[in-house]
Amino acid sequence: MFSLDPDFLRSFLAICETGSYGAAAARVNKTQSTLSAQMKKLEETLGTNLFEKTGRRNTLSPAGSRLLAYAGPIVRLNDETINAFRPPAVSGAIKIGTSDDYAQSFLPPVLANFAATCPAVEVEVVTSDTRTLLARDDTETFDALLISTTYGDDGFEILRKDQLHWIGSDRHARHKAERIPLALWSDGCSWRAKALAALAQGGREWRMAYTTSNAPLLLATVRDGLGITIGPRWYLTPGLRIIEEMDAQCPLEKDGIGIRTRPGEKSPSLEAFLKEVRLHFKGEGRLAVA
Repeated sequence: MFSLDPDFLRSFLAICETGSYGAAAARVNKTQSTLSAQMKKLEETLGTNLFEKTGRRNTLSPAGSRLLAYAGPIVRLNDETINAFRPPAVSGAIKIGTSDDYAQSFLPPVLANFAATCPAVEVEVVTSDTRTLLARDDTETFDALLISTTYGDDGFEILRKDQLHWIGSDRHARHKAERIPLALWSDGCSWRAKALAALAQGGREWRMAYTTSNAPLLLATVRDGLGITIGPRWYLTPGLRIIEEMDAQCPLEKDGIGIRTRPGEKSPSLEAFLKEVRLHFKGEGRLAVA
């Protein structure tokens, strides 16, 4: 049974619309010899000539005029069918701001999947603490901010909420010290503010042992018993545990993760990125602690 290749028909339409093989080849990103071979194969399939020579110009034959009526709808239906299952390729550039811990815990799989589905989109990621990102003079240059909602959730799409816990080493009990050694993020981190407020409310004395914006260093410091920190359950890594005694004595608040986009119409590349983020957090939601 014979069949028509939509790619051949697309080339045929380009020749009809431009009036020359050279211009048509440029439009469909093929060489003139490839177009000639396609038209020869198309004519063999249909058993008729599609073009006639009029001087130095190719014109449609009566059979070619008949095919023209069918070719357009076939190509359009082919494209609609493909797009229904494989969205059109997206290109462009987006700039994302996020906190260091979210960048380490959530962004790698998001960015890996996004790069696989939208390889033509360039992504720039800038990390800092939430308050600093919100206070930057160039905040409007970010397409989206993936940050804590502690400082207000106005304009945010909430992705998840987690209960914060006191976290320490599973081999040490530094929380029993008279002045608790703390290992916290730099000033401006919402978790740091929550930790100090909870200690004040619980009447515990403390000292700052480590202040850093380096997530691996912070967790290593706590794991080695040099201080305690706070975070949600997903923050736990081997060698760390939740300090239930501290949770009871100096209870912490919940923390939300949200994404805020720049006002105005969203670009296709940003929409595609947001879709990937939502898919990731939808799966992560099963691990959320209420």
